Amino acid sequence: MENDNVLSELIYEYYESRILFGMYQYGDQLRSISQICASFGLARNTVQTALDKLEAAGYIKTEQRKMAIIVYQGTEKTFRENAMKYFVPRRDGMLDINQQGALLFSTVWEMGLKNLERSISAGLYKKTNATGILSEEPTKLYYDVLRTFNNGLMESLYWQFLRYLNYFYPNKEYGMVNYMEDGLLSVEKATRMKAETDAYYYQNFLEVKAFVDSIPEEHHLKNVPQIPFTWTMYRKRPQVRYTLASTIIREIFWEVYPVGSYLPSLPKMAERYHVSLSTVRRTLDVLHSLGVTKAYMGVGTRVCMEPINPYILNTREMQENLTLHKEGMEFLFLTIYNVTLFTLESITVEKREALLQEISKLHGKNNDILCIDVLLKFISTEVPSVFLRECYGKLRELMAWGYIFSAVLRGSGEQPHMDLNDFIAQLETDMMAEHWTACAQSWQAFMRIDWTFYAQGFHWKTLRIRYEDSGVKGSCNVKQERIWG
Repeated sequence: MENDNVLSELIYEYYESRILFGMYQYGDQLRSISQICASFGLARNTVQTALDKLEAAGYIKTEQRKMAIIVYQGTEKTFRENAMKYFVPRRDGMLDINQQGALLFSTVWEMGLKNLERSISAGLYKKTNATGILSEEPTKLYYDVLRTFNNGLMESLYWQFLRYLNYFYPNKEYGMVNYMEDGLLSVEKATRMKAETDAYYYQNFLEVKAFVDSIPEEHHLKNVPQIPFTWTMYRKRPQVRYTLASTIIREIFWEVYPVGSYLPSLPKMAERYHVSLSTVRRTLDVLHSLGVTKAYMGVGTRVCMEPINPYILNTREMQENLTLHKEGMEFLFLTIYNVTLFTLESITVEKREALLQEISKLHGKNNDILCIDVLLKFISTEVPSVFLRECYGKLRELMAWGYIFSAVLRGSGEQPHMDLNDFIAQLETDMMAEHWTACAQSWQAFMRIDWTFYAQGFHWKTLRIRYEDSGVKGSCNVKQERIWG
C-alpha cells in the first residue's frame, strides 16, 4: 500500500508539472487510464488515485468512461510564473547537484552496469515493471542499472533527486532506443545512450539556469529563500526510542557511559536528549531487552552489556531499520572514495587537523562503527556541498543502527576480535603527509570489508547458531545477500 502511494504521487507530480508549465493546456485530453497504466506499468487503482488527486486540485475533470480533460486555465504569463516559482528557489540546489552529483552516482552507475550485464548473461534480468517510469523516458536506463543492487535506499534517493530537479519535465519528448540487442545487454550501446542522455539533460539544465538568470528584478524573486534538496530516506520512520537507543549505545562505546557506570536519571535524560519521559522509559526498555543496561530498584540503570537472546533482533521494527542500515552501508561503500577525496581536497588546514585529532581518539576503541561515525560526522559538517551534506548526514543517522548490532554481538560473545590500530595509524600517516588519495583509498577498503561482513550475514549466522544451541524454539532471520563486486 505504501509503495502504491509513492507511485501515485509520482504520476500526480508528472502531470501537475506539465499542466502548470503549459505542456498540457485547457481543453487538452489526457490519455485513457488503460493507456496511462500501460505506459507507467502500474495498476489501475494506483493511476486512479493520482487522477483523483489531480481533479481535487482543480487541474483536470474526469467523467466515467471518458478521458480526463484539462480544466486548469493558464496563460503564457501564468505558465512562466509557475516555472519561476518552482525553479528560482531551487537555483542554488540545482547548481550544487549539477556540480557534485556525479560524486555519488558515477560509481553506482559503473558497478550497476556490471551487475546488469552479469544478470542478463545469467538469464536473471527482468524488464522494468511497476516502477512508475514511462518506458520511453531516458530515466529507464538509469533505473534498470540502479535496481540491480536491490537497494531501496538508493532508489529512494534517485527518485527524490529527479523530483527535486523536476526531471519529469523535459522541454520536448525524448524517445529512447532499446539498449538490448537480441535480448542481451549491449554495454557499448548503454554507455553511449548514457552519454547522450546526460548531454540532453545538461542542455536542459543550462536552459533552466538561463531562464532563472534572465528573470527581471521586478518579479522580486532574486533574493527568494532557497529550497535545498532534502532526502526523506525512511520508508517507514523509525520510532524515536530505537534512534535514541542507538545514540546511547554510541555514547557507551565512546565511554561517555562506561560499562559498570549508571545512566543519568530519567528527568535528566529527557532534558539532555530533548524527549519526553515516556520516550526515555521506552528507550530503556529497548536497552534492557538488548542486554545493554539493567535496572536496579532504587539504584538506577546500570550499563552492563550482558549476553542476550538475539531473537530480539527478529522483530519487524528492528528488521526494517536494520535493513535500512545495511542498505546505507552499501551506498557508503560505493561512494565513500569520491566524497572523502573531494572533502579532504576542499577544506582548510585547520579542519584537516581537527579530523586528525578525532581519528587519533579511535586508538584502542576497536569498533568499526565508531570509525565510520568519525568520518561521516566530518563529511556531513565540512563537505562544501549542501547536497552531499544532506545525503551523508542522513547516512550517519542510519549508521547509528550499527551500534545495536555491535552491542548484541558484544553481549553475545560472538563479536570477532578487531584490531583497527594499524588502519588508524595508516590514516594518521597519510593525513600528516597530505596524501588525500591514499586516505580516501583506505576508507574505501575499510568500508568494503565492513560492507562484506554485513552483506554475508555473518553476525546473523553466528547468532542463530548460538540461539539454536540454547534449545529455544525458533531462529533468527538469516539471509545471505549477494556480495557486491
